[in-house]
Amino acid sequence: MHRDMLDILVCPACRGELESSFDGERLESGQLDCTRCGRGYPVIEGVPQMLTEIGSVSQRVSDSFGEQWQHYNEQRDLYRQQLLDWLRPVEPDFFRDKLVLDAGCGKGRHLLAAASFGARRVVGVDLGPASQVARQATRQDPRIEVVRADLMRLPFRPGTFDYAFSVGVLHHLPDPEGGFRSVLDTVKPGGHLSAWVYGRENNGWIIHLVNPFREHVASRLPRHVLKTLAWGLAWLIVALARGVYRPLHRFFPQRRLFYQDYILYLADFPQREVETIVYDHLHPEIAFYLTREQFSGWFSSLEEVVIGWHNRNSWRGFARRPEQA
Repeated sequence: MHRDMLDILVCPACRGELESSFDGERLESGQLDCTRCGRGYPVIEGVPQMLTEIGSVSQRVSDSFGEQWQHYNEQRDLYRQQLLDWLRPVEPDFFRDKLVLDAGCGKGRHLLAAASFGARRVVGVDLGPASQVARQATRQDPRIEVVRADLMRLPFRPGTFDYAFSVGVLHHLPDPEGGFRSVLDTVKPGGHLSAWVYGRENNGWIIHLVNPFREHVASRLPRHVLKTLAWGLAWLIVALARGVYRPLHRFFPQRRLFYQDYILYLADFPQREVETIVYDHLHPEIAFYLTREQFSGWFSSLEEVVIGWHNRNSWRGFARRPEQA
């Protein structure tokens, strides 16, 4: 952790100032102490552990992704374009010289992408052990910092970031809109925010078939059994995407197949990445699927709002925080 992180970090419990002892410019192991309430937050392998109390459901969801992201920790160039697809209309130049927050950074691949686009500093936050994976994956880039923290109680000064984004995380929180508001609070007036969430539209088969299976069966399976199930389903999806959907779409472009946009989207991803996507749908206890109206409502107080339909099964949003409330 670079010492200048003390300029933006605060105690998540009381919002007090933090202090620590640095031998140099970075702190790899030590503690951050709150000057107001006296709480201490350890720094482990360069990652400040900014946790107070965590709801049991939130922690279980985080742990499930942490274990998954530690297992699938490969980095690929494909993810840069994937991130831009989720954040559209944002383009690479938008990141240049900005202080950026990735709210729910997982294994860190989006931190690397944002830094490669020219961000001045990128800070990633994750609740679970994936934060340590992200740190290991990004430690060669001095512009990237990782913080272990709860999205519902982010340890940053209000109005800190030029741009914040959250991809695929808010819909796994007990209160998705509350998480959105928490991230928004960290954005400076005139700054921007992006979010991507599961859509309710066109996902009826998941809501009524996959969700009950996930809630009552899959989320309770031993990890090794669920990984095997995810591998088998991912193999089937990739085979269908590349062997059936892609050829039919090439020769019969006017014909629409079941869930076509999304399955064709997955055709370009490696098998291991599709496994993580399947795992994502099967393991967490919480998964909200939001209508356009619900999602758009989150942005009602913001400016320059752009709501987009992604693969006909999810929503992406981009907006500017007003200069004055």
